[in-house]
Amino acid sequence: MKNKLIIIILLLIAIKLSAQTDLKKEIIAFTDTTEIIIRNGRKLIVEKTVTGNHEEALKTLNYLKKNIDKSYVILYPTEEILFSLATSNFELFLYICKNYNNLLEGKTKAIQAEGISNQLHEYIAQELPLIKKDLEYSNISSEDKEFIKLYIAFYEGADKLAVNKDIKKYKKTYPETEYNYVLNEIKQYTTTGFMNFCIGYGHEFLNGNIANSFDNNFQIMGMELEGFSNQFYYSLFMNGSVGKLFSKHEMPVIGTDLIQEEGDEAFSLKYGLKFGRSWYSNGTLNLFSYVSLGGYQMNAQKSNFENTDSTTKYKLSNSFFTGIGTACDFTIKNFSDRDTKEKIGSIFIRPNLGYDIFLTNKKMSKGESFYVALSLGIGIGG
Repeated sequence: MKNKLIIIILLLIAIKLSAQTDLKKEIIAFTDTTEIIIRNGRKLIVEKTVTGNHEEALKTLNYLKKNIDKSYVILYPTEEILFSLATSNFELFLYICKNYNNLLEGKTKAIQAEGISNQLHEYIAQELPLIKKDLEYSNISSEDKEFIKLYIAFYEGADKLAVNKDIKKYKKTYPETEYNYVLNEIKQYTTTGFMNFCIGYGHEFLNGNIANSFDNNFQIMGMELEGFSNQFYYSLFMNGSVGKLFSKHEMPVIGTDLIQEEGDEAFSLKYGLKFGRSWYSNGTLNLFSYVSLGGYQMNAQKSNFENTDSTTKYKLSNSFFTGIGTACDFTIKNFSDRDTKEKIGSIFIRPNLGYDIFLTNKKMSKGESFYVALSLGIGIGG
């Protein structure tokens, strides 16, 4: 009886092991033919493309689209754009760009496959002169032809600012274009922007009534936090006098009973905003002009008075100003990303000159200012 029990146990173990082995073989033997077809089809599309057999490459792509379950992704939109460009199939290129945002609707399945983009990039790089010739001789409309030229310029890595301007011009010329999605994507990639922080030193010259009340030329120092978005310039700044600055006659301290005596020390304070435009820019030079607005003050030194109150403001003159100016950044050193080689920062010097006019009802504060300065700046961004 004991021997029979042992035999039964051994038989059960053998049956279980046999079942597991059969299941393992079944799993190993199972293959999804759809995935194999897509994977091999993608390889075949690239192989026929790079060997110049463009018609057969297109037939292969169309076969996969027609015969494979519609829920599978055959080529991703970016891959199909590259394929259509590589094969000079401009009709397909335009179709993809028109429907770029909707091409993956209903696509719920994707297989793991080798990427084909790198091979297509290499082929396009070699064939781009011929692709451009094919485009010139094509029968597509001038609107479509101009759009493809714009895309090729972006693809080649043309100046971002120039491409961005061309996109704006294209959209203005063809406001009803069907390629808005792709154009907006390119515009996003070609929008340049960076922030700067500057510290500057210079000289200011006063003219008008205000020059009759204070020294009409003195040294100034300031700082500025600013940015560029493509050609648009904006800045938040503050500067003031350094060194000796004196009042030329007695005058009251605004809002107090105090009197600033002739020959007492004072200091200037200017703060505000700048808005402008870059007119010329490359890797080492950026020429721009701006309009400025803000407040301009002449203040008494606290040391001029006894028993001063820390909360008291010792304003002698206070006015609103607006002005114009121009500056040019000369890059000393650029910093680039190690991987992408794109610019991520810079150090630069900036000569700057400007003119302001003081707008106020107070006769003593009326006048104008001319200034020259030299700044050292640090930039972050492209």
